[in-house]
Parts: sequence; C-alpha cells; structure tokens
Amino acid sequence: MNENRSEQDRLDEYVRKLSAFKWTKKRSDAALELSRGYTQQETAEKVGITERTIRRWKKYPEFQAEVNRLSLMVDIAGRAERLRVAMRVIRQIGYNTDRDLLDWLKYAQGETDGVKLDLTALFEDAPPMAGSG
Repeated sequence: MNENRSEQDRLDEYVRKLSAFKWTKKRSDAALELSRGYTQQETAEKVGITERTIRRWKKYPEFQAEVNRLSLMVDIAGRAERLRVAMRVIRQIGYNTDRDLLDWLKYAQGETDGVKLDLTALFEDAPPMAGSG
C-alpha cells in the first residue's frame, strides 16, 4: 500500500508541475538560448535571470520539451541555410561535369542530413552542363 501511495504522490507532483508552469517572455527567451547551444550561465546572463532559475525551469517537462523542440528547429534552419548557399554557388559558378554536380549534391545532402530534399528543383535551376547539347 505504501508503495502505491508513493507512486501516486509522484504522479500528483508531476501533474502539479504541469499545471503550475506558465510561459513568460523570459522563459521563452531562455528556452531559445539553450536551444542555440548556450550554457546555462550564458543564457542566465543574456536573459537576466540566475542559473538556479534555469535549473528549476528545466525540471518542468514543458520547458525541457520546448528546448528540445527549438533545438530541432534551430538545427533544421541551419541546414536549410547551408543548402541555400550550396544552391546559390551552383547557380553562380556553374559546373563543368556531371561529377561536379554530383559532388555538390552529395554536399547538400550531407548538410541536410535527415531533411527531405527536392533535388529536382536543384537540377531545374542549375545552368546547363558544358558539352550538353
């Protein structure tokens, strides 16, 4: 019976934490900074709070889930930017052989690891190859 009560107490505490967490601008800013890879100390300084506050917020499942969600978004946005740069370079400098284009496509795929790409758009936008009639 004590074991069941202990489990119930943990569940009640978890539910209280869920309902007690309210988003504020500082919490949102802290989540974003942490997702960008800043340390707790750097984030605290940027947001104007203490490291202790960040540690406390990280105990809330909603806060940690938001940091994780934002981390994925920041990573995908960075990969998308690198892909745009690769596509711009292909359009600007062109390519001489199929091998050149293949190397750029491999680079773009590596930089967007796990992100679905529509590489047909890249072929359509690319200048014609030298020697292709």
